[in-house]
Amino acid sequence: MKIQKIIRFLTSLIILTLISCSTGSKINKPETKPEIPTPILKDNGIVTIIPNYKSRYFRSMPYLLKNKHGIYNQIQGDFYNVKFNTNSNLNISAGYWNRYGPHKNSLTVLIAMTGTSTIPIKNIPIVVKSNKHGIFEKTTTITNSDIDRIQQRVLFVKPLELENPYDILNKIHDDVITVTIGGQVYEFINPELELH
Repeated sequence: MKIQKIIRFLTSLIILTLISCSTGSKINKPETKPEIPTPILKDNGIVTIIPNYKSRYFRSMPYLLKNKHGIYNQIQGDFYNVKFNTNSNLNISAGYWNRYGPHKNSLTVLIAMTGTSTIPIKNIPIVVKSNKHGIFEKTTTITNSDIDRIQQRVLFVKPLELENPYDILNKIHDDVITVTIGGQVYEFINPELELH
């Protein structure tokens, strides 16, 4: 009789614990600012990788290129094609990914040579940093394919500690990623920016 009471008590306790965990762990999706139309971004010297740049929230959040001194050429796939030195170009991609190969909840910057690159990037000093989260670590690319080798792709990663999937909004608020390649500076602005 005592054993049955103990079993019922423990079963009830487990059920109550499961119910409280499932109801207490539900996190409401926060409101995000609406996308800024491409012409308004352009008028403010900012380029977006795609017009609906918030369509993949919260899996990925592409940062927007600040087109200082007319460095922007065009979009090439998932990259911004930008001017590098006098007669050369590079491809750069910057943003947040909840999963990027083996990397989870990370800011990433991928840099690649293009068909119009005249200077190899393999031996050029590159520094990537976030004004909120510090210096990125250089790591191997996630595919290690022929394209990665031909384009001399370089990947930089900055893992972030998140309390929940939506905490990324707090982490990227007012953030700017600065990529310095051989002394040339490229700035990428978080997609939750406000234009004044």
